[in-house]
Amino acid sequence: MIAISKQEKDVIVKRFPNVHIVRTMKQKSKRHRYYCEESRGVMRYLNEVRNNGVQIKREGGDYTDRAKS
Repeated sequence: MIAISKQEKDVIVKRFPNVHIVRTMKQKSKRHRYYCEESRGVMRYLNEVRNNGVQIKREGGDYTDRAKS
């Protein structure tokens, strides 16, 4: 199993609809992670997607958003 982002999950599911992807922390939580099986075709496609630069958007606030004391 390899850790992937939500955007990578969406791209992989469009290309490989039967691939096994799991998500931890199924309740409403920002602690969840996505994991994908390491099949040959999926790993090749994921490498291609990561090299071509999928836009990864971060969820939640940034540390610079908090009030300075």
